[in-house]
Amino acid sequence: DDVIRISAKTILLAPGGRRTGIECPGGDLAVSSDDIFRLNSDPGDTLVIGASYIGLECAGFLKGIGRSATIMMRSIPLRGMDRDMSERVANYMSDRAGIPIIRPSVPTKIEKDSSTNKLIV
Repeated sequence: DDVIRISAKTILLAPGGRRTGIECPGGDLAVSSDDIFRLNSDPGDTLVIGASYIGLECAGFLKGIGRSATIMMRSIPLRGMDRDMSERVANYMSDRAGIPIIRPSVPTKIEKDSSTNKLIV
């Protein structure tokens, strides 16, 4: 398997309809889709883990306010929704809106780079 390292100021968890944590070393460093609205500072470059409608929405609004957002998804976007339309949404977001999508991929650990203060997945 290829290993990709991604760094971002904020790691946002948006795995689906139920608020859940992430089970990997350093998972406690990530914020939830609820928490992002309570941050006291600009989230900056953000990696959105999960491609539920909440994850895609968060990536879209971050991009819309001029921030860099990347989506990491385990397998398919919008699980449980129409497959054709789900793929169309994901393709639009990556091809037209310029939001990179990394798939299939799951985080194996999250760590903080003390020199840049960014999180690395």
